[in-house]
Amino acid sequence: MAQEDLPFEGVKVLDLSQGVAGPYCAMHLARHGADVIKVEPPGSGCWSRQLGKWTGDHTAHSVIVNRAKRSLAVDLKTAKGVAIVQRLARDCDVLVQNFRVGKIDKFALDYESVRKSNPEVIYVAITGFGPEGPSRDDPATDSVMQAYTGMMSINRGPTGIPQRIEMLAIDFSTGLYAAQAAAAALYRKAMRNRGAYIETSLLESSLALQEGAMMEHYLQGGAAEPIGMPVGMFKTKDGYMSVNARRDEHFRRLAKLIGKDEWLADPRYADARSRVKHRDELMAVLRSLFETKTSDEWVELLSSIDILKAKVNTYKDLFDDPQVQAVDAVRWVENDTLGRVPMATICGQRPPATGDRLTHSPHVGEHTREILGELGFGASEIERLSASGVVACYGPVS
Repeated sequence: MAQEDLPFEGVKVLDLSQGVAGPYCAMHLARHGADVIKVEPPGSGCWSRQLGKWTGDHTAHSVIVNRAKRSLAVDLKTAKGVAIVQRLARDCDVLVQNFRVGKIDKFALDYESVRKSNPEVIYVAITGFGPEGPSRDDPATDSVMQAYTGMMSINRGPTGIPQRIEMLAIDFSTGLYAAQAAAAALYRKAMRNRGAYIETSLLESSLALQEGAMMEHYLQGGAAEPIGMPVGMFKTKDGYMSVNARRDEHFRRLAKLIGKDEWLADPRYADARSRVKHRDELMAVLRSLFETKTSDEWVELLSSIDILKAKVNTYKDLFDDPQVQAVDAVRWVENDTLGRVPMATICGQRPPATGDRLTHSPHVGEHTREILGELGFGASEIERLSASGVVACYGPVS
């Protein structure tokens, strides 16, 4: 995709959010060509920069969620700092923020304040639990929401203990939902000259993500049955793999493959519902059998009869996987702090590449001088603001 073809070229986005969900929303707009100004505190910057192991002012998550943005480090605890951000808010097309309920009002950067001077603004507000209700003021994170919204209840290991998915599934899905809504609002703005107030939360996005499981739970009275049998995770001689042979034809092929022809006439396994009812005895035999061969051996055997299956890969496995390489699903990029890192290609976006501004993740305050210059601040005034701690500028004075 050529740079001049980027759909949001010319769109101005003010990203006041921190962490993952809000920044990930704004990152998608940036990768589609929008000029996204990332406002973050001087010094530590956005707290995504301390999320996990860090090198300098970067972590894996901060690099991902802040790609293609420009960083303005400004202290919102100072009146001058707030005034700078208010000026940017008057001229932006989209504003993204994830302050806790009511906290942004004191800066006059809430929706009602911003739209007085920018009536066509698209304002994206992301909270933990939403703006109303008994939990509106409670702090929320991805791990809190995985527990609160039932995700852990359907993710249980062999012990039956609810478990957290070891990635920020709710944060990232919230960012995706918000980005989709902002993109739709930008289209409406282009067609009808109307702004929008988009309000979501980790709570709402999590339930949207789990909509199918949630409805199934309700329709089945709280004890949702498996989608079929045999379906599940199997330990092999050297690892684990996922197998899905729930359809009748697939089950018959599997039974013949493993020498269990008697299963074909067994009424316990005659159809999908019968196999679900008698799943304990069925799965016990299969689990024992799968441990007799390696994962690669089972992949070859199951491929020969066209059964749904996959080895449980690590990310390291995927880096060398021929299918991942064939579709360029992962690109390797040089980051000026972290070194060579893997980045996924994203539908509709220019693939990540070393040296591409749409791939670059800024340092704290990397663009402070540039952005203030665009607002009309002179070099000496910028240095005074920096010296007084109102802003922070990355790198030496040019």
